[in-house]
Amino acid sequence: MYKQIKPDMIYHYFDEDIELIHEIIELVLELNVQDLKTLLPLYETGQLSAIKKKFHRSKPIFSLLGANLVNKKINALEKEITNNFSDIYPDFLKTLDELEQDLHFFLKSTPH
Repeated sequence: MYKQIKPDMIYHYFDEDIELIHEIIELVLELNVQDLKTLLPLYETGQLSAIKKKFHRSKPIFSLLGANLVNKKINALEKEITNNFSDIYPDFLKTLDELEQDLHFFLKSTPH
């Protein structure tokens, strides 16, 4: 059902507070996911420290959502930021799309 998140972890970390969970997921979608989807212009202009800041802001919340694969791919991008970023970023975008779909589905399936 879900490819990138673990609902059990979400409920656990946020004490099954559905309203809080919805607020957090909406923020993640608006801020973290959108930030990570728009890294290419930063990379092309050499703003690697800005990219790393966006990674470091996102990793903790993705952990709380159980999005371990997303974090693994962030770590890989960080490690290869000067060498293979443009080669592995497209695959990361696909993973982000899956995460986004999971989060939207989760919001729809847990009305508040």
